[in-house]
Amino acid sequence: MPKKVLIALPPAMLEQVDFIAGHEHRTRSDLIREALRRYLDNFRRQQGAAHLAVSTMEVSEPYVPTLS
Repeated sequence: MPKKVLIALPPAMLEQVDFIAGHEHRTRSDLIREALRRYLDNFRRQQGAAHLAVSTMEVSEPYVPTLS
């Protein structure tokens, strides 16, 4: 069962949300839910990429400069 969450938005942002929701015949909740879903997907991708970069660095040979 979905949980309700109360958020506070600046008036200008709420106007934009209402405009887009009306233009797309969607509810505020639907629009905000999609925006949050996209944010979370992007966050997970970035975390995965960062984890992969750290894992790659851990298995590669360390850089040792040579004195010439």
